[in-house]
Amino acid sequence: MGLLRYALRRFVQIIPVLFGIVTLMFVMMHALPGDPVRLYLGTEPGQELADDLIESYGFDRPLHEQYFDYLVRLGQGDLGQSFVYNRPVSDLIWERMEPTLVVMGLSYLVALPMAIGLGIYGAARHNEAGDHASRFAGLAGISTPNFWLALMLIYVVTYHLELLPASGYTSPFIDPIESLTLLIMPVITLATAQTALLMRMTRSSMIEELRADYIETARAYGIPERKVLIRHSFRNALLPLVTIVGLQVSTLLGGSVIVEEIFAIPGLGRLFFDSLIDQDYSVAVGVTLFFSTLFLIGVVLTDIAYAYIDPRIKYD
Repeated sequence: MGLLRYALRRFVQIIPVLFGIVTLMFVMMHALPGDPVRLYLGTEPGQELADDLIESYGFDRPLHEQYFDYLVRLGQGDLGQSFVYNRPVSDLIWERMEPTLVVMGLSYLVALPMAIGLGIYGAARHNEAGDHASRFAGLAGISTPNFWLALMLIYVVTYHLELLPASGYTSPFIDPIESLTLLIMPVITLATAQTALLMRMTRSSMIEELRADYIETARAYGIPERKVLIRHSFRNALLPLVTIVGLQVSTLLGGSVIVEEIFAIPGLGRLFFDSLIDQDYSVAVGVTLFFSTLFLIGVVLTDIAYAYIDPRIKYD
């Protein structure tokens, strides 16, 4: 019951944080220079048409009235209407959600096993050749920008080797084979930095645990080294790793904006980027709210996972 009360309290605490995020994003979008209607209609729109659009979307009203009206609609579950797509923002988010979640999910599926395996290997071979190689690979992965890696993959794999298509998206639920060929490079781009960071965190935590007294005791009792590494050291080294995994949701969401734009994936990241260019206020705020909710839920679930990993942690 203590854990349940803690989880409910943390989820309730998300609400004021989301309120602050919405407020900040709303003000920042309206502070951008330029007229979104003029951007949408072109350089010489008809004045009557422009006035009709401005009035229909309420852009001629004072900012505080637009803000309070948006909050009222948001409280009713209405994220607003996109004036670029002329469709509800919730429908756009629902349609674009799958590509983003698929790319993020596959990136985690690739990054986590590789990071954990390399981290444990590096800790077990501390200061040996294999450890030095994994540390160098980790440093290179963290230092490589997503956009540069994506462009290099397209340049080498697509234009020189002609192995994979450079852009596009097909749902894995429709055509798994074609989807796999289109997702390999985006997933590698997103997973590289995640793998490097998680590997370095796993290695550091494992090295610290392997120096603990209880590990020496376990070895003195003749427990096999593999069992010492996996059952004893790794379990106690999980807490820092779980923390990073939860917080890296924000990094993946930010990286998805770049990756989806470069590889022409019709996901939420690309929708957000386009909404900033077009100054489509409702879409930008709606996608930001969705991304923020995902991140905050990930943080709460990370905290809850602590109690299952380490029984000494109690939530009252």
